[in-house]
Amino acid sequence: MSASESPKVPQKTPLKPSTSPPDGTPLDCIRKAKSVWLTTHPQADGDGLACEAAMWLTLEKLGKSVKIMNFEPPGPKYRFLFEAGHLGKPKSLKVQVFDADLDPAPPDLIVLFDTNDFRLLEPMIRWREGLKASGTEIPILIVDHHQGAIPPDALAWVDRQAASSGEVLLAIIEQLLAAEGKQIDEAIASSLYTSLVFDTQNFRYIRSSPSSHKMAAALLPLISEPEKVHEALFANLTPMKLGFLAAALSALRIEAEGTLAVVILTRDLFQRYQAEANDSGDVVDMALNVSSVKVALLLRQETDDTWKISLRSKKGFSVLETAQNFGGGGHINAAGATVKSADSHSLETKIKPLLITEIRHKMGAR
Repeated sequence: MSASESPKVPQKTPLKPSTSPPDGTPLDCIRKAKSVWLTTHPQADGDGLACEAAMWLTLEKLGKSVKIMNFEPPGPKYRFLFEAGHLGKPKSLKVQVFDADLDPAPPDLIVLFDTNDFRLLEPMIRWREGLKASGTEIPILIVDHHQGAIPPDALAWVDRQAASSGEVLLAIIEQLLAAEGKQIDEAIASSLYTSLVFDTQNFRYIRSSPSSHKMAAALLPLISEPEKVHEALFANLTPMKLGFLAAALSALRIEAEGTLAVVILTRDLFQRYQAEANDSGDVVDMALNVSSVKVALLLRQETDDTWKISLRSKKGFSVLETAQNFGGGGHINAAGATVKSADSHSLETKIKPLLITEIRHKMGAR
């Protein structure tokens, strides 16, 4: 494939929305919108942020007014996605932080990446509902690959077999650009490749499907230095972060005959090493690298009485049901929830029996 050609992968079929705008389809909704906000869940990761960058670049090609409207600035390891001169980007992309008190001008459309859970967007959803009550309705298009119900007033383009939201977005971008006689360029391809590499963790989690590799094969001829994506995502340790990882891993416990890894991270630990919340993802992923471990549980303290549950599992073991039991969601092998609890011990004693039951049930069936 030459660099002037757009990649071709099997097209995904959008889920039929519960409530459609007058134009009826997600693509028509994007085409008709003159102004678009792009957003993702709080504590955004490489999948959602890379999708925002790819879609921003695409919509700019189509002459749209585009804003990335998130709930905090991107973490240090992801800032390369938005910086000029990186991965073929001719200019920097500005990431704004949503604040309803600033009375932002409402867009024609909000595109939400990498989650279908409106609870995570509570300030923006409350602002949107206030506008709706006064006669201004803003459609939301969800582009995602997670399990979970789609909110009744949202459009959705979801493929739950995809390994990343970037896989879903590629089909949308291809169709939008093709209709205007335009093609995917290096900056867009690099952003989509970042989404893919991040959420598959270097193609470790590909859902037993060739789709991820086919997407990579289609995008790579358009990217001059793909190794820079891998370096930015996975070779970004600083002395402080290395200290954080060492301290976190020293607190790791291996239980249930070596099949369950448990680690608890307090706010003090993050403050001591100036670590970011998303650095905890590296810890739970490393815990799963222990050969005997089937499931990893990480509890991260967010406030005095709020904890983030992060769950990972190897193939054949599901953590999704446990996360859903605590009001969360995600995937079969990667899920989470945010809960209120006075201490980590009481929360741990509620979660571990569910995970151990899953491990023993699945191992007994083998």
